[in-house]
Amino acid sequence: MTSPKPTSLPTSDRSFANTVRRHGWWLIAAFVLAMPMGKGFEVPLALMVFGGIALLFKDGRAIWQHPSMRWFLLLFACIWLPLVTALPDAVYFERAASTALAFVRFPLAAVFALYALRDEAARSKLFVAITLMLSFWVADGLLQAAIGQDIFGYTPLGGRITGPFAKLTMGHIAAILAPIYFEIIRRRAARSGSWYWLALVPYSAVILLTGARAAWGMYAAGMVGFAVYAYLLTPRFNWRRTMMIVLLCTVPIGALVAIYPPLQNKLQVTAGLFSGNYEKIDQATSIRLPIWHTAIKIVKDHWLNGIGARGFRYIYPQYAAPDDPFMKIDPTSGPTHPHQITLEILVETGVIGLLGFAAFLVLMLRRTWQAMRAGNRYAVPLGLSILLATLPVNAGIAFYGSILSALVWWLVALYCATLIQPGDQTTATQP
Repeated sequence: MTSPKPTSLPTSDRSFANTVRRHGWWLIAAFVLAMPMGKGFEVPLALMVFGGIALLFKDGRAIWQHPSMRWFLLLFACIWLPLVTALPDAVYFERAASTALAFVRFPLAAVFALYALRDEAARSKLFVAITLMLSFWVADGLLQAAIGQDIFGYTPLGGRITGPFAKLTMGHIAAILAPIYFEIIRRRAARSGSWYWLALVPYSAVILLTGARAAWGMYAAGMVGFAVYAYLLTPRFNWRRTMMIVLLCTVPIGALVAIYPPLQNKLQVTAGLFSGNYEKIDQATSIRLPIWHTAIKIVKDHWLNGIGARGFRYIYPQYAAPDDPFMKIDPTSGPTHPHQITLEILVETGVIGLLGFAAFLVLMLRRTWQAMRAGNRYAVPLGLSILLATLPVNAGIAFYGSILSALVWWLVALYCATLIQPGDQTTATQP
């Protein structure tokens, strides 16, 4: 698919549209601010949806014809249509239907983002705001690791820090949003010196201390992807200074591993992945091998369109082995999801869903690479964040669950809104 062509957005309701254009980035940033508050992120997301509906009443046809909106709808169709095709055979129709229906709010939120992020100033302020919030999470997490609780009174869970989050999700979310943090560091380093890259030390330390192996993998992949992007922007590196910074970042992380017992234990358990021993591999994957074996059994019987979104726990007891450890805990309900994104998609939306997911990834990879080559300083970090969240090997948060789905589609909305460079757009009609 060709890249979006320059176009303008109408502002029939000039007062509201211009308010969104000038101040809408605050509401978008509030999504990240509210992420530690359980499902508090649903409040700013809902307000974005209502704003998108208001804009559609006036400029609906022009919005749907906008190239960035068409990109969003194409990506959205890759994931949403399989949710619909899974409904006829859903094991829990009401849950599958409510999940598919809940996804409909994401294109409406994307309309709001399209207006709010039309200008360079709004995009820049949003990136800075997100970076500041991530920096707060990092500081709070380090405080928790140092004294045993954070400023909200949360304590580590099983030796793993949580920061301002009540559950063990900070590592995953911080890893997904890391490219935005990297981008702000890159800009500061380009203006004021390479030593800004030392800010990676506390960020990397917090990712490690969360103990989330999926977060470690996403974070490492994000570093590699961002390094490619940074090289394309400035192919001439000062290698001596770069190696010095890498060394200065590596030494503190190595020291952290040496002095923090919970992290040492986590790394030792993780080493079991390469042992060839079933029990050690199972322990290293947090007892996920039985879940994956059961998921494969389900796929064999429901390979075409799956069992419906969020239906895994309800069908699990029918396929679980007699000695399944999760059935010993509760014989009437299994794990909430397969804990592996590709398996989750196969189980709940079948081969149709897997093909849609593959199309989504191909489109994202192709368009993000084009954005890299074009030096788009906003779309690339957002595109990398989306790709990290949807890595086919991820084994963390449920793909169709409320947290990850909202985060992914919030990112996709921002990504599509920034595909067109501000200088390439004609200005909206002025009052």
